[in-house]
Formats: sequence, structure tokens, C-alpha cells
Amino acid sequence: MWLEYAGAASFALIGFFGVLVTPLGIPAAWVMIGIAAIADGASMMWGDGPLPFGLPTLFIAAAAALLGELLEFLAGAAGAKAGGASRSGVIGSMVGGLVGVIAGTVFVPAPLIGSIGGALFGVAAGAMAGEMIFRSRTIRDAVRPAIGAAVGRVLGSLVKLPCALITWIVLVRDAFVSA
Repeated sequence: MWLEYAGAASFALIGFFGVLVTPLGIPAAWVMIGIAAIADGASMMWGDGPLPFGLPTLFIAAAAALLGELLEFLAGAAGAKAGGASRSGVIGSMVGGLVGVIAGTVFVPAPLIGSIGGALFGVAAGAMAGEMIFRSRTIRDAVRPAIGAAVGRVLGSLVKLPCALITWIVLVRDAFVSA
């Protein structure tokens, strides 16, 4: 019994630290969901009691995490739009952000720096490319939408924080209830 509570407390503390560093680009919500899914899988294979988390809890946690990702993604586009980007610049910032975060994670050996830097560079470069290629804007005219896209991405990372907190609350609740 005490071992289950110790496991739940450890999950809660590590998960809370993950929530705090979510704005830095760490996918803490997805890591918590993965750990919970592994715990459920192990319980199904070797346990005889109820699942520690269960499918409804995992679904709610995943929905909150997915909402956070969507809000972060759209914030870059909204920042580009606020910076004066056309539809081409907005689409460019969204595509650039996705490509940038993947490329930064894969090609830069420092995980945080690669992901964050790749995302920021990607939204800015994507917005600039969209403006310059499809709207024939000069580099000087494309800089403002690019800066707006980068600022939007940073704000999006902050908007993602409450969604990670919801994920954490839902999972920690079940961790202690099942302990």
C-alpha cells in the first residue's frame, strides 16, 4: 500500500516539474501520458486489480495535451498575422514551425535548444518565405511578420502551460485514487 502511494507521489512530483518546464519546449504532458499508459499496460500484464489510470483518464489527459499543442501551433500563426503577414505568411509560419521543431530536435544535439531554436527559427523563416515567395515582399517588409510569428510562438508556449497542468491534475488524481 505504501509503495503505491510512494509511486503516486513520485509521479506527481516529477510531473509537476515537467509542467513547470513545458514553456521551454519539453513535451511533459506527453511524457506523463506515456508513463501512465505504460503503467496501465504493466498492470494489465502482471496485475490483478483495476488499472491505475484507465482509458477515460488517458483520453482526457491526451485531449488536454492535444489542445495545448494546437494552441501553441496557432499562436505562431496569430503572431504572424498580428505582425502584418498575409495568408501566405501565416501558412508559411505554421509549416515552418512544424519543420523547424522537427529539424531542431533531430539536428541540434542539445534537446531544449534544438527544439526551441528550431521552432522559433522555423516560424520566422516560414513567415518570411511565404511573404517573399508568394507576395513578392522584400526582406525588409517580411521581417515584421517573421518577428510577429516568433513572438506568437513564444506566447503559444506559455498558453500551453495550463493544458499541461490539466493533464497533470487528471493523471495525478487517478494515481492517488488507485494507490
